[in-house]
Amino acid sequence: MEEIVESLRPTPKKGENRQKNSPEKSSNLDPQEQQQSYEPGMRVPTAVLDGCNDSFVAADERRMKASTVFFADTGLMALICRHDRVLWLVNMTSAGEKQYYALCLLQKLFMYIPESMRVGVLYDIGCQLDRSCQRYGFLSWVLDRIVFGISVFHAYGHQWPCQLIYHPRKCEGFGLTDGEGCERFWSSIQSLIPSCRVSTYYNRIYTIDTQIKALDQKSLLNMGNWMRCKWLSTDLKMKEAEELLSEVYEEEQWRLQVIEQTKPLKQQSKGLADQQIREILALIKNADEYKDHIDELETWILDGNYSEEANLDDIQEDLEESKAKLAKLQTSIKNKKTKLSVDGRLSLTKLMGNAFLRQRMNALALKQRLRDRLRHRKFELENVERAYRNTINHAKLEAHTKQHVKRKEPGIQTLARKYNALCNDLKEMIKAKKAPLGAIAPFPIEMSGLFKLDVDDDIWQDVGLTDDNDEVREIPPWLGNECVQKGIKSLLELDRCMEEKHRLIAENISMRQWMREEWVIVTSAIQFSVDDPDVIYQLNERRKVLLRLCVAWDPAVKMIPIDDELPWGPDSIELANAHHFEYNESVNEKNREVEQDWKDQDMDHEDNLEEDMDDIDDMLIMDEIDALADEFSTNL
Repeated sequence: MEEIVESLRPTPKKGENRQKNSPEKSSNLDPQEQQQSYEPGMRVPTAVLDGCNDSFVAADERRMKASTVFFADTGLMALICRHDRVLWLVNMTSAGEKQYYALCLLQKLFMYIPESMRVGVLYDIGCQLDRSCQRYGFLSWVLDRIVFGISVFHAYGHQWPCQLIYHPRKCEGFGLTDGEGCERFWSSIQSLIPSCRVSTYYNRIYTIDTQIKALDQKSLLNMGNWMRCKWLSTDLKMKEAEELLSEVYEEEQWRLQVIEQTKPLKQQSKGLADQQIREILALIKNADEYKDHIDELETWILDGNYSEEANLDDIQEDLEESKAKLAKLQTSIKNKKTKLSVDGRLSLTKLMGNAFLRQRMNALALKQRLRDRLRHRKFELENVERAYRNTINHAKLEAHTKQHVKRKEPGIQTLARKYNALCNDLKEMIKAKKAPLGAIAPFPIEMSGLFKLDVDDDIWQDVGLTDDNDEVREIPPWLGNECVQKGIKSLLELDRCMEEKHRLIAENISMRQWMREEWVIVTSAIQFSVDDPDVIYQLNERRKVLLRLCVAWDPAVKMIPIDDELPWGPDSIELANAHHFEYNESVNEKNREVEQDWKDQDMDHEDNLEEDMDDIDDMLIMDEIDALADEFSTNL
């Protein structure tokens, strides 16, 4: 796979920019038109995808990577099912994740599944993996069977339009799967890190395989309880969502919201122009200050109204310097205006004549800065939240990271308060009729949930901060109606809950079919192996394992309804005997634990008695020594 990736997308040489050879950069489109475009096969604008890529590239550069000089294998990448069971692992031999590892795992998966099966893939940067597959033709033979998404707890690193398309809570088909199984798997094998770091290659592979086998056995036994917990939590979320829902209307409004917010939005397509406009406005403000200062100096000279301490030569020198700086500023402003596009010049003209628009632009810039700071904070906390290992050095690093992040929180909160103050100012301007027709006030940020970065938080949406609704007489309900917004969230939650329930029902049926098939195979094998006691023993052990699974699964999944009550495989007598055996084993285990506790207490008691006897012996010896000393002194 590495050779295929290199042939289709060669790694840029040192110092060379990969984007230089991309299809967009090699086209004849200017940068603004490129940002307004969609790449073939993608539903998210190019500018948004670039923003997601930059966010994770910056985070990856700050992440500590294993050295390829000292380690032949630098890490693992895993393909895990939604039940957190490992399907395949690959050894990483590079410093950091490479895309061909993920492509290799997916290629392996499709070699072992039916051709009619569709697969949902949740990956931290699923949007970039989808982008590469569409652009370079990776996995082209199965690409129409893959639905890409991003993992729930890493969605904060993605732009809002990207989350609308790729977030599993907003994307059809994923149910309530969160895509964070790898994180839970890394946590379960973290104890192997110290030993595997110094192990030989094959010893490390054997250790990891053994640990995975043990984890698989444990998770298989608990599969029924896992499904039961999923069903209960889904049922609870479903009831909460149904209370707020008027389905048909919200579904149409959600469709309109996705269409509108995944366009090449104005604030994205003219991001460069907006930055230049902000620079021009800042220069104009500085120029106005210099003009006022020059007028003041000239008035002093004309009227002779300056203090005795002031020197006329100094005032004249200050005046000339101010005029030179003003001329330089005016030249810079003129040059920057010349470089602006037609739309940029119109925007500048509007901003120059409207205080509300200038204030709104400042609020948007402040919110974007706040979002970047919050993302950066989340990436910094990522290593702490994963808690891969608990060595002393890591504990020190974790404490240092927490302290470092804590120091930045007041600055982030200050930005949020400044933004909320600007929102209040904009609201007052709208009330005073100083805003364009159709302008709406942006939503302030709740300080209590500032650091959560949940997918439905207002921090992601720039409602009221762009000119999309200026001069529009009717604000769309998905944008301006709070009840409709809550209804849309409930609709999406309900859809995902319905998908989750359908999947759990299908998994319940598959579980019973698998058990019945395994039971028939084992029973038939026992009948055909009567002459081989060794094989019979192994088959009977397998039979016991299946019975134990039945006993664990059956009561747990009873609440998950299926149309026909499918049998498990073993008959009622075999299941009853297995229940009785498991009950006795659990009682015996408890008795053994109680006996062990008593033994531990007896040993502690004996140890205490020995210590007491030692203390008594020491006291007697001291008394004898004192008596001998007294007798010796008396004889003298």
